[in-house]
Amino acid sequence: MKVNFARGIFAVLLLLAAGFSGASAEPYPSQRLTLIVPFPPGSATDSVTRHLAESIRAATNATVVVENKPGADGNLAALAVLKAEPDGYTAFVTTNSTQAANVSLFNSLPYDPKADFAPVAGIMTIPMMLTVKSDFPAKSVVEFVELAKKREKPLSFGSGNTSSRGAAELFRFREGIEMQHVPYRGMPQALTDVMGGQIDCVFADPASAQGLVLDGKLRALAVTSSTRLETMPNLPTIAESGLPGYELTAWVGVFVRTKTPPEIIARLNSLVTGFVNSAEAKNYLTTIGATPFPSTPEELGAFQETDTKRWAEIVETAKIEKK
Repeated sequence: MKVNFARGIFAVLLLLAAGFSGASAEPYPSQRLTLIVPFPPGSATDSVTRHLAESIRAATNATVVVENKPGADGNLAALAVLKAEPDGYTAFVTTNSTQAANVSLFNSLPYDPKADFAPVAGIMTIPMMLTVKSDFPAKSVVEFVELAKKREKPLSFGSGNTSSRGAAELFRFREGIEMQHVPYRGMPQALTDVMGGQIDCVFADPASAQGLVLDGKLRALAVTSSTRLETMPNLPTIAESGLPGYELTAWVGVFVRTKTPPEIIARLNSLVTGFVNSAEAKNYLTTIGATPFPSTPEELGAFQETDTKRWAEIVETAKIEKK
């Protein structure tokens, strides 16, 4: 009887172990996946995240939601991700703002971009466009600079994110002109005020501004990338417009909390890169002036480190005051 009883207990334990093993082996994502974005709807990051969410839904049949948490140059969204469990079910779809530039733009941060977040995969790189109101007196970068130097009152520029501000500050410094900075919670609001004449210009991502330019509501003077946009081949680069060597592009990638299991990170990387490498994504990214940026977690981490140093140089060169 004792032998049979022991065998019975052993069998029960095996069944329980098998049950727990089956639960842990449940395919990811088996719960709701939340993608947190540090910018408002209508921004480039929000737009590409919604396409990514749809791709993950189609590939896994999982529920995927996008949550916008704009404000404080992405710091609010970063803190929201840090409050979640490190289980891969809350991912941070963010940019160089939170993961590279803010280290140099703030005296202190409520999070550590490297220690608190694990890189998953890159999505895209994207330049900025110098945009002004459609009836703005300047029709080129040269005329814009001439106007800025003649005016007694500095021209104003809005910024919807760190890349937007960085592009303007570097431009201002390199051209030797005075410009007044007006910060916004997101790009759409900044563009609205350019069209309304409340501010003079904004360096905006093509995803947010290109449609307004093509509709005649805004005028684009130049693009900050080293090459012209495929969708707007007649728009010169800033380097072509009198500032040789000028270049600034933003990037978007996916991060999760550190201590997230490596197998979860690997699976999420597969889902993100599957989207980025798809023909649909490549066509979409081209239409918004972006370039696909697929990567391994290790490649994104190395890129983040290099870009952090680059932003430190930009902030120092342009004498940008820290917050």
